[in-house]
This record gives sequence, structure tokens and C-alpha cells, in this order.
Amino acid sequence: MARFFTTLITSLGLTLIVSCSSMIKESDNRLSTNIVEKPTRQVLGVNADGVVIRTAPREESEKLINERATEAFGETQYCQVDHSTKVEVLETKDDWSKIKVVEPHWLSESHQGWIPSSYLVFEEHEEKKILGELDPREYEILKTDHKPVVENFHVLLKRPNFDKNDVHQFIKQFRKENCSKNCNVLVYDDKSVLPLVDIYPLTEKDYLKLADHFVSMSTFDAIEVRDWYPYQDFQYKEYGGKNWKKEPIK
Repeated sequence: MARFFTTLITSLGLTLIVSCSSMIKESDNRLSTNIVEKPTRQVLGVNADGVVIRTAPREESEKLINERATEAFGETQYCQVDHSTKVEVLETKDDWSKIKVVEPHWLSESHQGWIPSSYLVFEEHEEKKILGELDPREYEILKTDHKPVVENFHVLLKRPNFDKNDVHQFIKQFRKENCSKNCNVLVYDDKSVLPLVDIYPLTEKDYLKLADHFVSMSTFDAIEVRDWYPYQDFQYKEYGGKNWKKEPIK
């Protein structure tokens, strides 16, 4: 009889072990089927200027209004993306992509909508021109202002013709050849503005002059941002600036 109870208890124990093992496996299977891999975030560049964001994926749909800029200018302004922005693709439909601006980050909340997919470009294909080693005859370092943690270069670009991609590539190569640590690169197209670069505040006349010849600024903490004529801003409009440069210089 004792042997019978021993055998019975052993059998029940094995049954419970097998049952628990099966339950654990089923639980693991349920967990594994519920885990969904998060899709890779697709962040792309933009290959044009002034690309208007629309509220729906079609050309005739309404343009997305830039509320903040509209309030500042006193007239309707629309959300746009250009070479200086990076966008995340949220959705695609036919030849359109729903995007959200992720760089500069302060546009992420307001700049979300649809643009033609043809304006998007993968980062590895973004650079259309590779300049290679810089020709010292095509630029001049006008001034340096180096600090313990950051270097500042004010550079004159002597080329008569250039566009955003040229300047972007120039700055990238300039960094490789001249920067030894954190580095800000400021590019101008006219040497006459040099006396104005450290003046603050500027008079209206001087502000407009500097704004018209201050081509680009690349800061050490945002080296991929293509900042195009940074002083042509709200202040420039208020001062009556006439040389708004949204298109490449030819």
C-alpha cells in the first residue's frame, strides 16, 4: 500500500510538472505573438526649396497654414520644407508621403502633412556634388574667433555661382581641413560686411546689408542643418529687405 501511494504521488507530481511546462510554453507563445517589432524610423532629406506641405495627398488639396509665421508677418504663410530640413515619413499613398519635420526640431509640431514623394531623398544619395579638396583660390578666411571649447571661422566664398548644395559641401570639406574641435563656420559672399559681423545690435541699414551677404551658418551642434541666409528673417521683412534669396544664386 505504501508503494502504491508513493507511485500515485510521483505520477501526480510528474503530471503537474508536465502541465505547468505546457502552460509556460503556451504563455511564451502568446507573448511572442503579441510582440510587434517597431518599424525602422525613416528620416530623409529634401531635394528642393519651397516645397509646400498639403493637408491631403493631392495637388489640389489645401496648403497647410503656418500659424506662427502668419501671426508674425500679418499675412498668410504656409508650411514648407527645403534642403535645410530632415523629415520622418509617417505614411505613403500613391506618389505622396505624409511627413513630419524632425530637423529643425521646433517645426515638428506644426509641420506635418503631405508632399510629393519625389522631393524626398535618402541621406546616402543626398549629396549630389562632392567637392573634394578645397581650392584655396575659391575662399578666404576673413576672421577667426577661437574659444577654449569652440572655433569660429568667418569665411568668404569667392565663387561667382553657387547653390545650397555647393555651400553645404564646401562647409563639410572646410570642417575636415580646418576644424580641430567643435567648430562654427559662417560663410559670406562679400568681404565688405566683415566690420559688421561682431556688431550688436545692428542699425536697420547694416542689418539689411549683412543679411544680404551672410550666406550660411553651420554650428558645431547642428552641422547638417543647411542654414540659408540666416539673417533674412522676420526682422529683415520688417526692415523692408528687398533681396529675399530663396532660390540658388546664379
